[in-house]
Amino acid sequence: MTQLAALPRRRRGLALVAVLWTIAALMATASGVVFAVRGEVRAVSAMREAAIAGALGEAGVVLAARQLAGAPAAESRLLQLDLSFQQAPIAVRIVPLTGLIDVNSASEALLAELLAVAGEVQRERAVALAQRIVDWRDADSQAQPNGAEDAAYVAAGSAFRTRGGPFEAPEDLLQVLGIDFDLYQRLRPLITVHARGSGQVDPEAAPLAVLRVLASGNDQIAAAYASAREARGSLADTTRFPAPFVARAATSRYLVEAAVPLANGASLVTRRVLDLGATRDGLPWSVVWGERVVEPADGD
Repeated sequence: MTQLAALPRRRRGLALVAVLWTIAALMATASGVVFAVRGEVRAVSAMREAAIAGALGEAGVVLAARQLAGAPAAESRLLQLDLSFQQAPIAVRIVPLTGLIDVNSASEALLAELLAVAGEVQRERAVALAQRIVDWRDADSQAQPNGAEDAAYVAAGSAFRTRGGPFEAPEDLLQVLGIDFDLYQRLRPLITVHARGSGQVDPEAAPLAVLRVLASGNDQIAAAYASAREARGSLADTTRFPAPFVARAATSRYLVEAAVPLANGASLVTRRVLDLGATRDGLPWSVVWGERVVEPADGD
């Protein structure tokens, strides 16, 4: 007779329960190990995919920069390129910075249109926020009628103060009193701080969303100009945009966006602002600013 059979029935039951609990614990441990290993495999796979997509994005930026460097100096128009590198697709968009709204030099009126149209802000508030942007960047301490200098920031309990100088990065806009992250996200694709221009916009270089701002939100005017630009280039009629907002201008600075699709439907987007002017090292271009972000698929 085995030892288990020799035990009293109650003790045999307890021993069986202990054995079953031990088996269950081992199974749970094994399942946990398997789950952890699978998680690590997924994480490593995602990191590998992101690293490859990042490298492809950089390749797309370089390919676009080479094309720009070989183009005529007057090449200041919006471009969409479908490139590939080692058989991987790379969607590249090239935007001359003259086609974006520079918050360092744009007029109060243009900033108000930006806030009202792209920012979806009520007109009266848009004017006030535009004046606050101007107050934030100007050197004096005199607030505009609806603007804000340091005293207003103190009264509002804000940790920020006006700079009295230029915006150094688009994110600096979040320091302006009254501009929150949601509003900033709506403005972000349309703005720059690196154009170094007059503050006017070159319609030939402007994305459709910027054309809507120039047209005070009139989709028909913006779309009609975009179609005419596609057909006639620089001969497209710009007279339906307010004259103080627009001017044809050449530039050496471009925003290059290279989007590489990911397995989950999102895209890894590499953005670089390039200056095609001569560099100290003799290189054909220099990188002024850059970022890399994951953007969800359209509609997500």
